Amino acid sequence: MTALPIVDAAAPPAAPIEHGSRRSDAIIAGVTVLVLALPTLLLATVGYGWHWVLCALVTLAIPGAILLRRSRPVLALAGLTALAAVHVVLGAPMFPMWFGVLVLLYSAGRFSGWSGRLGAFGLSLVASVLAAYWITTTGGLAGFAPGDPVPLGETVRLVAFLWIPPMLLFSMTILVGWGVAAAARTEAATVVAQVSLQRADQEEERAALARDMHDVVAHSLAVVIAQANGARYTADPAVKDASLETIAGTAKQALGDVRLLLAQLRHSEAPDPVASLDDVDALVERMRGSGLDVRIERVGAWPALPRTADIAAYRILQEALTNALRHGDRDAPVHVRMRGVAFPGGTGIVIDVHNRALSTPGPPGHGVRGMHERARLSGGELWTGIEDDWFRVRAAFPAGVA
Repeated sequence: MTALPIVDAAAPPAAPIEHGSRRSDAIIAGVTVLVLALPTLLLATVGYGWHWVLCALVTLAIPGAILLRRSRPVLALAGLTALAAVHVVLGAPMFPMWFGVLVLLYSAGRFSGWSGRLGAFGLSLVASVLAAYWITTTGGLAGFAPGDPVPLGETVRLVAFLWIPPMLLFSMTILVGWGVAAAARTEAATVVAQVSLQRADQEEERAALARDMHDVVAHSLAVVIAQANGARYTADPAVKDASLETIAGTAKQALGDVRLLLAQLRHSEAPDPVASLDDVDALVERMRGSGLDVRIERVGAWPALPRTADIAAYRILQEALTNALRHGDRDAPVHVRMRGVAFPGGTGIVIDVHNRALSTPGPPGHGVRGMHERARLSGGELWTGIEDDWFRVRAAFPAGVA
């Protein structure tokens, strides 16, 4: 098991990101004001007449649109498009108007929903027609000198042709913003999925540790209680000494297992508690020393189980014997049968534990639920219940499951 850092999936990362984005936009807007202020001052001092007033208006409008591009991108785009229309109608010289339009088109694709993107596409069509008209009539790029009258038919023909490049540019800008938004959503969904998977792994680790702790503590305390009760009612010093020795040995082993479990909580590479079917004989002897008549039978041979299944098989057997000691009829024997069987694609082992119950079992407790979880998570199967007046625990583990 791997100890993972606890991540609070309920803590939204959007707040610090949004704060950082607004600060970045404020910095960009401030730099834009500084950059555009220089041409505005030049127009005011070198004799360009009233055009510097429009340039000053653009100098303020573009940074304002940048500040609104996340919360109101379509509204800001509509404002800049209207200002572009004024720019074209007045036949003003080239201003950095279209830079602001491109920024807002990208922002509409990045931060708007479907309705906002459709509105941005409509405004991009208007802006591209305005750009084509400005190129035809004022920009001097259509073969006419700036300010020369252009025949109406020629104007329509040139605008119909020249609007295509800006329209493609504006549309691609929206699509780029849309693509970035989709990539951001995918990345966010991936992060959420990873956090959810991490939390599921953490919950599974906690459940596994709880099962281990329950198995270790419940088994050890059951043995200790049985030995202590036996020592109280015997006058033979040798029996008392043997009971105390069993209690000390059980407590020592339980303490070691608990320390290993606690080490797992502290370090991801801590070893698992020692638990293996190789230790079945020692387990049976401890239970016999507690007054339980355990009769074990081995039938056939079985291959070595994977480590996960080996631990689960041992812990299930330990829990079954502990339940027999705590809740079963101690005057009747407890039968343990371990046999090798054939599974699809290989072989494995079936462990059958049955004992007489003193009463009808109630709802499954933590121990029984833990046995079922252990079997399932290690690739095995488990059945518990009453059969022929015996309480049975039957676990099956194929050897081919890692």
